[in-house]
Amino acid sequence: MCGGADVLAVDLPGFGGAAGSGRAGQTVGELSQALAGRLRGAGGGPYRVAAHSMGGKVALLLAARCPELVSELLLIAPSPPTPEPMEPQGRARLRAAHGDREALRAQYRHITHRPLPEQDFAQLIADGLRACHDAWTAWTDVGSREDISGELGGLDLPIAVLYSEDDPAISPGTIRREVLGRLPGAQATATRGSGHLLPLELPEVVKAFLTPH
Repeated sequence: MCGGADVLAVDLPGFGGAAGSGRAGQTVGELSQALAGRLRGAGGGPYRVAAHSMGGKVALLLAARCPELVSELLLIAPSPPTPEPMEPQGRARLRAAHGDREALRAQYRHITHRPLPEQDFAQLIADGLRACHDAWTAWTDVGSREDISGELGGLDLPIAVLYSEDDPAISPGTIRREVLGRLPGAQATATRGSGHLLPLELPEVVKAFLTPH
């Protein structure tokens, strides 16, 4: 989340430094409310809000419910505002990967298109291992299935979307149909050579995308 030259990195409840605050059944609305609280607590704003994957869905709802906090949305391979298409087997694998180092390694290798630097991959696994079980399961079983598209009709701010044509987790078809198709006026940038983890796979592309023009 960027305000001027300052950057505020926010962990959603149940993940990263906020792992202890996750809870069973938490919804996208509760995640967006927690994010709003952090932004209000930081003062200033409105913010240019950048979000990746599940964070993209949370950021969309934040902008819809708290427009005074958001000046621009920068969404990277975002989860769609409608239920995320996921095969039952894939959903079960994701759910079962929590707390299992080898399952996490397999999961992250499955959704990436290029090898990650060893240090980045190790940090990715460490972050996955410390995630709250209840929050991990809540996203798989609740948040990813929610439909928040009915709240997005009043969005009136610049929105940019960066995605990969080679993403095996959230397909380019899903991005075009369920994200861009529901956000008239959003500016889309498609790239190739990356899977779902664009910030780690193509960091220079993401940096350019986030840089104000």
